[in-house]
Amino acid sequence: MKNKLTLFIVIQAILIVILIWLLTYLGRDEFNNANDQNEAKKSNTYIKKEKGIDEVIISKAVQTNSGIKTDKIKPATHARTITSYGNVMNLDMLIEQKNKLNDIKSQISILKNEFARDKKNYERFKTLNEDNKNISDKTLQESLVAFQATQANLSKSEALVDGLEQSIRSQWGEKILVMIQSKNHNDILDFLLHDKARLVRITLSNNFTNDVPKDVNLSLIDSPNDQFLAKYFSEAPQLDKNLQGKTYFYVTFNNKLRFDSRLIVSASQSMNTIESSKYLFIPKESIVWNAGKAWVYIKIAEDKFVRKAIETNNEDNDGWMIKEDQIKENDEIVLSGSQLMLSEEFKYQIKNENDD
Repeated sequence: MKNKLTLFIVIQAILIVILIWLLTYLGRDEFNNANDQNEAKKSNTYIKKEKGIDEVIISKAVQTNSGIKTDKIKPATHARTITSYGNVMNLDMLIEQKNKLNDIKSQISILKNEFARDKKNYERFKTLNEDNKNISDKTLQESLVAFQATQANLSKSEALVDGLEQSIRSQWGEKILVMIQSKNHNDILDFLLHDKARLVRITLSNNFTNDVPKDVNLSLIDSPNDQFLAKYFSEAPQLDKNLQGKTYFYVTFNNKLRFDSRLIVSASQSMNTIESSKYLFIPKESIVWNAGKAWVYIKIAEDKFVRKAIETNNEDNDGWMIKEDQIKENDEIVLSGSQLMLSEEFKYQIKNENDD
C-alpha cells in the first residue's frame, strides 16, 4: 500500500511538471509579442513599407535622445588635380620678330614722308609740263619714276609688316601681337622680353572642360617637389608635337627656369565643372556599409527616413562626391545615427522573417 502511494505521488509530480512546461511554452510567443510591443512603445521606432520601400519611423523624442542629427546636402566644392606637361618657351624668335617689326615700321614712317614729297613733286612737275612746257618731259619722267619707286617700296614694307604680324599671330597668339602693336607700355610683355618672367606652354587633355584653370602649379621633371605658380595668359596657337590636347600659355615670374625645360603641370578642376551633372558632397560620418555598398539615410518627413545607396567612385578625405540624381541638393541627410538606424531596420526585418 505504501509503494502504491509513493508511485501515485511521483506520477502526480511528473504531470504537474509537464503542465507547467506546456503553459510556459504556449505562453512564450504571446509574451514575446507583448514584450516587442512594449519595446516598440518604449522606443517609438518601427519600419513601415511604402511603395516597396522601407521607411524607418523614429519619433522626434527618440531622435533627440539617440543623438540623431541631420543637415542639408550641399554642392561639392572639391577640386580634383589633373596632371599634364609643358615647356618653357624660348623667346629669342619673338624678340627678333618684334625688333624687325619695329625697324620696318620706322622705315615705313620715312617712306610715307618720302612718298608724300615725291607725289607732290610729280604733281607740281606735271602741272608745269602741261603749262607750255615750263619743265621738260625728261624731268617729269624722272619725278614719276622716283614717285613710283617710293610707292613700291612703301607697299613692299607694308606687306612685310602684314606678313610679320601674321607670323607672330600664328606662333604666339593674338594677345602677344596686340601687346607688340600697342604704343602703350605693357608690364607682362616687358618682363617676358627682359628675362624677368617665363612664358610656359602647357597641354591639357581634350577631355578637359572649357573652364581653363586660372592658376597652375609647375615643377621641373627632375624636381617634382619644387613647385611654383603660373597664371593663365592666353590660348597657344600651336600644338605640342609630343603631346595630345589643347595648348595654353601661362606666365610665371620665375626667371631661373631655363628655356626649353620640360615641366610637370598640376591643374585643379572643380567636380562641378567636369561634367554637366552637379556633384554633391556626402560626409564620411553619414555613410554606413552593408553588403559591400555604401548607404546613407535621407530624412523625408519629421519622423521618417529612407536608406539610399551611393556611388563611391570619387572619394575625398572627408567623404565622397556623388552626382545629383535620386539624392538632391538640400535633401536632409543623417550626419550621426546612421548605424543605429541600420541596426533598427535589420532588427525588424529579422523579426518579420521569424514571424513568417
